[in-house]
Parts: sequence; C-alpha cells; structure tokens
Amino acid sequence: MTRLGALLLSLCILPAIVAAPVLPAAAADIQAYRADAIPSKVPACDDAAVLGEVEDQFEYGAPRMLEAKLEILEFKGMFEKAYQPQVKDDPYPAPNPIERRYCQAKALISDHQWRTVYYVVEYPMGYAAAGDYLGFFSPVRGWKAEGCVLGLDEWHVYGANCQSLRRFPPEAATDNPGFVSKY
Repeated sequence: MTRLGALLLSLCILPAIVAAPVLPAAAADIQAYRADAIPSKVPACDDAAVLGEVEDQFEYGAPRMLEAKLEILEFKGMFEKAYQPQVKDDPYPAPNPIERRYCQAKALISDHQWRTVYYVVEYPMGYAAAGDYLGFFSPVRGWKAEGCVLGLDEWHVYGANCQSLRRFPPEAATDNPGFVSKY
C-alpha cells in the first residue's frame, strides 16, 4: 500500500473513530449484568414490632447476663444509619442474600438513664431462615431484630461498645451524620 493510500484510508477511518462513543473496556469473563434489588421486606427502624423485639431481647438477657432487673421503658430518636438491600442473583460482586437495616436510638432504662441502643433488622433471619415460606398466617416472621445497649454488654457479645451492630460497609450508609464504618 502506498503512502497516499494509507493516508486516505486513515482519513476515512479517523472520523468514524472520533464520532464513536468511548466506552470502558470490559473483561470477557465479567458480565455487564446487574441484578436489581428485591423490594424491601425489612420493617423501618421506628416500627413497633422491631422495637418490641429489641426490648424483649434486652429484658430477657439483662437478668441472666447482667444479673440486674433492668427494663427498657421508652425509645426515642430512632433513625436508620445504613441499609443493605437483598440482591440474590448478582454475579459480581458476590450476591447479598440478607437484607439489613442498621439503626440507632436512645432508650430510657429502668435505672433512669438514657442510653444509646444499636440494632440491626435482617431478612431472611426468622425460624431457620424460612422467610415467608411458612404461610401468611404463620406466627413466625421472616425478619429478626437484634440490639445492644451501649454500656450494658459486659460480656461483649456484640464486641466492645456494640461494634458488630455499629459497623457496616460505607456504601450502605444513609445520609445521616455520624455513622460508624469499619473502613
């Protein structure tokens, strides 16, 4: 091919290359598929059933672990700190089969002190993680709430200062200031 032919060919191809949109290169083994998040089945942080489960858990554990007759009398200032949707069929990164909502509140304990409570609501985490498979009229819920009262977890069941219920990936954080991340 002569220089003139090569110049003409490059002048014909150049506008096509410049006009084409620039896309990032994708590896052959990674699919460009993203699974959609499943609609939420986790109740909100201020839901009465969630707060009731956190209260029941504390009132069951306090006399047995702390050897003190403590109760939660009142909740206030409930808010969501982070939310991770349930994604079942996402090939990359790994799927997230459990939906989680990280929450924080203040609780009035029967020793007349307001304490911070960290709690997480997860789905499916019910009876043997059966979810909704036990039927509509089943008393078994598909979600579970676990809480930790700051300063009253002497056995560090949830880590020092309730860390396992306070930590979450930063991309799950909602727009509330003062969240605690593990990164």
